[in-house]
Amino acid sequence: MEPIRSLHLNTARSWRGGERQTLLLVEGLRRIGHDAAIVCPPESPLARRALEASIPVHQIPLRGELDLSSAIQLRQLIQRFHPQILQLHTAHSHTIGLLARLGLGLHPGVIVQRRVDFSIHRSGTPVLTDLKYQHGVQRYVAISRKIAAVLEQDGIKQDLIRVVHSGVSPLADPLRSAAQVRDQLQLDASTPLLGSVGALQQHKGHIHLVQAMAQLRDRHPRAHLVLIGDGKLDKSLRDSARKLGIEERVHRVGFQEDVASWLSALDLYIHPSLEEGLGTSILDALGAGRTVIASDVGGIPEVIEDGVTGRLVAAANPALLAEAIDQMLDDPTTAARLAEAGKQRATSQFSAEAMVEGNIRVHRELLEELQSGESIDEDVTR
Repeated sequence: MEPIRSLHLNTARSWRGGERQTLLLVEGLRRIGHDAAIVCPPESPLARRALEASIPVHQIPLRGELDLSSAIQLRQLIQRFHPQILQLHTAHSHTIGLLARLGLGLHPGVIVQRRVDFSIHRSGTPVLTDLKYQHGVQRYVAISRKIAAVLEQDGIKQDLIRVVHSGVSPLADPLRSAAQVRDQLQLDASTPLLGSVGALQQHKGHIHLVQAMAQLRDRHPRAHLVLIGDGKLDKSLRDSARKLGIEERVHRVGFQEDVASWLSALDLYIHPSLEEGLGTSILDALGAGRTVIASDVGGIPEVIEDGVTGRLVAAANPALLAEAIDQMLDDPTTAARLAEAGKQRATSQFSAEAMVEGNIRVHRELLEELQSGESIDEDVTR
């Protein structure tokens, strides 16, 4: 089959799951012969990592959702590069991409990636949101069935939505042993160590995990928790741990490049999100052979089946979370069984290769439709 030429726009200036998925997708496309490039802000983590991977990167300021200067630069890039597909990986990318494409005809076909499990109407300008979600987009790629359902509830036509689950590559080998990681925390091998990876933001639910740790004090007084990630709630979480009398058992280590070393040192991986599109950190933890306890929200149940590939608990409920942790610490045999089943599911169903192939299917389907003239959005093409 003929190679597909695509541009992938991501406006983020941070490194989160969406940026990692953008990079993995473009890496995978190029590996099998497609002509794919990334458009992102200058000196962003995505730009740096893409350049390190020898991926073509076009750096545009992308200062905001209505950055007309950047939209003009993107339009000029489209006219030079002639992509068949323009894939928009963030909410601001969605707006800027559509502005850039106005009047350019059928090509490039526009695909919007949707990674969050809340309504499109929760944020943004109402009129602008209605316009950009109802016009100019030929496909929406949802990273979970839950997100697809939310898009439908918000009025997006079902025949425009495709589900392609996020996928991850195996993490690099740990740079440090589990013993070395525990030494950093001044813990020995017998100390129960729980961990969570993610930005320290409210929707990630870390406060409920800290509160669960306080409730575990009597049953597992030696258990410790490490929070791997940075964010605006760092100080708040530290203060909460202090007020609960568990400050010495909650370790905040900030953003870590070598996540594999930290995962290797954990007894349990906890993901207490209040909302989650899918949760690539969960996939990493499963791939590392960790037992996962996660919130029953968003796309997480598509990965974690309670009692089969991990444990699910109601979100924002420290008591139930503490109970599930207690059970897993007291029953290492069951915990190990869940970890093995979870690893098999992550490896077989949520690989980076499967994610790339799923996107390619959407690309080809859309191109065939455009070539047949079946998909014409008059508001964009005239």
